[in-house]
Amino acid sequence: MIGLGANGSSALWHLAKTGKKVLGIDRFQPPHQRGSSHGESRIIRQAYHESPFYVPLVKAAYPLWAELEAAAGKPLFQKTGGLLLGAADTAVVQGARLSAETHGIPFEWLDATAIRNRFPAFRPTPDTVGVLEKEAGILYPEECIRAFLTQAAAHGAAIHTGEPVLSITPGASHVTLTTPTATYDTATVIIAAGAWLNTLLPELELPLSVRRQPLFWFGNAGRQFHPAAMPIFIWEYEKEKMFYGFPDIGAGVKLAPHHGGRPIAPDDLLQAVSPEEISQIKALAETWLSIDPVFHHAQVCLYTNTPDEHFIIDIHPQHPNIIVASPCSGHGFKFSSFTGKILADLALTGRSAVDLSPFTLDRPALH
Repeated sequence: MIGLGANGSSALWHLAKTGKKVLGIDRFQPPHQRGSSHGESRIIRQAYHESPFYVPLVKAAYPLWAELEAAAGKPLFQKTGGLLLGAADTAVVQGARLSAETHGIPFEWLDATAIRNRFPAFRPTPDTVGVLEKEAGILYPEECIRAFLTQAAAHGAAIHTGEPVLSITPGASHVTLTTPTATYDTATVIIAAGAWLNTLLPELELPLSVRRQPLFWFGNAGRQFHPAAMPIFIWEYEKEKMFYGFPDIGAGVKLAPHHGGRPIAPDDLLQAVSPEEISQIKALAETWLSIDPVFHHAQVCLYTNTPDEHFIIDIHPQHPNIIVASPCSGHGFKFSSFTGKILADLALTGRSAVDLSPFTLDRPALH
């Protein structure tokens, strides 16, 4: 297992539970701030505006998060409900409603008056509507990854951190991995290296775009921003322009733009944000939220995007003992308890009970 972020650590847990001899390797010390799985909170939601295809996957993830939470003995999830906002013809609103109606997810359709009355944290314009689902909420990403790794180790997995993989040499019956300190032979390898995927598999020439995405926390929020009073939200405030946010769970109200970050080499990631970036998100908060925002702190994560913003989960076209995983594009964390199981199944049997055709390496969007 190369890469121990959300999907890699989950796959390691699922594999370790089978009793197989498994090894997980990461170039850093997960959970860390160098990839896509940090920043206190991640949204989990079912009325999935990106595509109804994802709904069964996220539904399958919920009981696995509950299983992990029970094994860890600490909270990993907080239900707040979720509100998808925008004009009635926006992709977020239309897509969320389509997924809810397609899969029978209970939801409420709220107009601007209902939004203001129910959730005073929001300042909708008269044409704003919302899709409200009750089962959405917050996952704690660092705690989830820590739990995956702790439970994997408890089931016998070996975990090597601070050890970058320098080369991958496939053979007919095994794959050889070389790091600065050792050489490993394995029957099968899963590569879930996030922004470093193309570095490890350059022959695939994957059209991945790695972008820095800042996250911001603001103070000076009232009781209307507490989790009991405010759901997580995604707001398409202009066509194809979105920001999202969380209630204050201790460090302030977290807000961030969704996509639109600038390209970056993954090794160049820094946690600093510019005054202009702070001003831009602060202006969104002042316009759309009932807050006089006081900037508290920021972090920066990476989005590893495919051109169609759908996942990659497939077997290497030349080497059936290499599993390629990039369930990313800025919306993958919520699925990772289940996508880790999918990866484990592929490694063990070469197949999955899930239809993975939208995530193949040979789909047109990747060529």
